[in-house]
Amino acid sequence: MKNNLLLFFIVLTLPIGAFSQTYNYAPNMLNIPCLTNKGDAILGFGWGRGLVFQALEIQAVYSPAKHLAVMANYFGPRKKSVRNHTDVGTDFYLWEAAVGIYEKLPKGAASLFAGFSSGNLCSHYGADRTAEFEMKRWFIQPGINYQSHQFQAGLALRLSNLVYRKGLVSYTIDAQDFLYIKNLEKDSPMFLPEIGVQFGMHLKPVTINLNVTSIFPNTSDWNFSSLNTGLSIAVKFGKKK
Repeated sequence: MKNNLLLFFIVLTLPIGAFSQTYNYAPNMLNIPCLTNKGDAILGFGWGRGLVFQALEIQAVYSPAKHLAVMANYFGPRKKSVRNHTDVGTDFYLWEAAVGIYEKLPKGAASLFAGFSSGNLCSHYGADRTAEFEMKRWFIQPGINYQSHQFQAGLALRLSNLVYRKGLVSYTIDAQDFLYIKNLEKDSPMFLPEIGVQFGMHLKPVTINLNVTSIFPNTSDWNFSSLNTGLSIAVKFGKKK
């Protein structure tokens, strides 16, 4: 945890120009909603940042019935110049959908979601050296959210089964990068636990949060970007009670 905290402050102070390296996975922010009644809906936008990426994040959740919720999220650390082979780095996007249950608490809510994610990752290593994968992720996510009149905090755990498939790799890439990809092929599917924390201001109906999402096992064998820090803004819609 000490290392992740140090990494968090390093990420926040890095210049934008430093984001040019390749990676094979990065975690999106965990969506930790505070749903309390049927008809509640939350729409949020975020800006995630890691050592090797910057991302737009969109999060949505809705309660069609009491104690029932559906969720949809988008994660987009996009770099079109990578897919055009004019820049070195990684272009990545991920869509996910989930269904879950929630329980209202005296201040906040507890939730449990199960979902599926699908994404595509393309890395350009220079010249004509590239690697591209399709990725699938099944996950369960227990979480809890505390909310008062002016403060909000959330904590959730995402337990994922991560699968890489349909890869296309140039055999002329560097030996170390090729080894990362061989490890992915050997170890897929893999169990990937991630933890997410958020805290910020609740100014009804708007919430502004700082978010930290971290993969807590060692992922150096696969060249994952293990930390995502960012800012999110969410608006809650619902019937007045």
